[in-house]
Amino acid sequence: MSSKMTPSGIIITQGDTLNIPLKFAYNQGGGVKVPINLEHAILRMQVRASADAQPLIKKEISEHFDAAGGRTVMQLTAEDTNIPVGTYYTDMEIQFIDGQKFTFFPYKAGCKAYFKVVEQFTKGN
Repeated sequence: MSSKMTPSGIIITQGDTLNIPLKFAYNQGGGVKVPINLEHAILRMQVRASADAQPLIKKEISEHFDAAGGRTVMQLTAEDTNIPVGTYYTDMEIQFIDGQKFTFFPYKAGCKAYFKVVEQFTKGN
């Protein structure tokens, strides 16, 4: 699997699947991290050529495999990533039931995260 996520972006082979495991917690102090309950939380991800372009990939996740433990997976399917080879922009946000919304990727505020799709050579079912 050559696809990967870095602090500044995602690189994926065109038509590949990528499972991005995510864990949400806050620092209680003294090195203790407390899971954030994701029940009713919605995670969103979009990939665009520019900020005002139509999304090439649009994901919304509302079911989490371990909501109480703050753990979920953002899955990009082969159909999602079967877009033209190129470098695009992405971010991910979480919205809680009370309406609070936070962008959590890219990790550094004010930065753009890239989404690079590289050419696949093995094709078929």
